[in-house]
Amino acid sequence: MFVIQIQLKIMSEKNEQIKQNKEKFCESIFNIDKEIRFVGIVNKNSEVIYGGFKKGIEPLLDINEEQDMYLQSLSNMTFFQSFSKKFGPVDYLITKQKKITIMTFPYKKDILCLSVSSQTNIDKVRDIVLESLLKHNNK
Repeated sequence: MFVIQIQLKIMSEKNEQIKQNKEKFCESIFNIDKEIRFVGIVNKNSEVIYGGFKKGIEPLLDINEEQDMYLQSLSNMTFFQSFSKKFGPVDYLITKQKKITIMTFPYKKDILCLSVSSQTNIDKVRDIVLESLLKHNNK
């Protein structure tokens, strides 16, 4: 019984460390550019499991619209990943609109979503996020 308790404690501590690492990773993405509005890791159920909106930023969508957008981002990523054998792996997807740009990156079994202001240098943000993902995934 004592061994099981120790194993559960170790697993709990490991899960907490993983959570903290992912939260720190999301925070580091915010530091790339002041115009980043949202950074989140979205799971296969289109739920934001880490990250969120920058403090002081009001979402442009209500909660249901937001959920639909994440679901569509996930669907788009899955669709394009289905061509990976022919085209190679997906590095990122970008949807640029008048007010915002949505950037989506594969993140292990999930996706990393960013919402940035239309004034943002998306090439700079994209390149730094790709570099950060490479470093983060190799830890």
